[in-house]
Amino acid sequence: MHPTYRAPVDRARVERARRWNTGIIVASAVLGAALVVGVVTTLLEGMWWVVTVLAVIGVAACVVSVVVAVQRGRAHRLLVAADGIAFEVTDAGVRMGGAPLIPWTEVVFVGVLDDRGRSDRLRSIPVWGAFAVAALHAGSGTLLCELGVRDGVALKRAFGTAPGAERVSLWDEHDGARRGLIPMLLDAVLDDGTAQQSAQVLMDAAARRGIPTARFTGVFDYFDWKNPMLDRKWPTPKA
Repeated sequence: MHPTYRAPVDRARVERARRWNTGIIVASAVLGAALVVGVVTTLLEGMWWVVTVLAVIGVAACVVSVVVAVQRGRAHRLLVAADGIAFEVTDAGVRMGGAPLIPWTEVVFVGVLDDRGRSDRLRSIPVWGAFAVAALHAGSGTLLCELGVRDGVALKRAFGTAPGAERVSLWDEHDGARRGLIPMLLDAVLDDGTAQQSAQVLMDAAARRGIPTARFTGVFDYFDWKNPMLDRKWPTPKA
């Protein structure tokens, strides 16, 4: 028997992310509305079509920004529960926030993508770096931990009204059930030290049970490792 591991939410980080995320949604909505007005005006006045095209692109960018911010907020709610525990690892399985327990027998793999290096490089790029910093402040985590589950449909059903069901993505059928994938943006709601420790604890607990685990810094390498366990059509390396 191994003791229960609990990862406490960093309330200050979560509150900062909530403020930034809300600010991004409001700013994007206001800017998008202003651009829509500009598009209508240019069309009515018969002004230069290039201005209209640029304004339409700007509106599209604002819409995307709002959608991403909303999805980011939903990702946070998966781990933020009333008891202040983001997730816990026990001998029975893994539980995230207020979500149902995921038994170890249902876990297909545990994968970790450490994107800190790429994020640091993006922050050094003029102009684009400011957007990258804003996204990080708003809770776009750089340490992604994902659990592949045997029956994604059953897991979504088990969530009931608990937050996070929409974060379970469904994949191809394996052994009579559709595989599921549930992502956790650890450093979006945990302090950096706890996030790193939590990822390692989860991987170690899975490895002790013979469940595949791996940690990557490259997104394409990560996809090549995890996707064959979810997607039957994903090409696998030839022997």
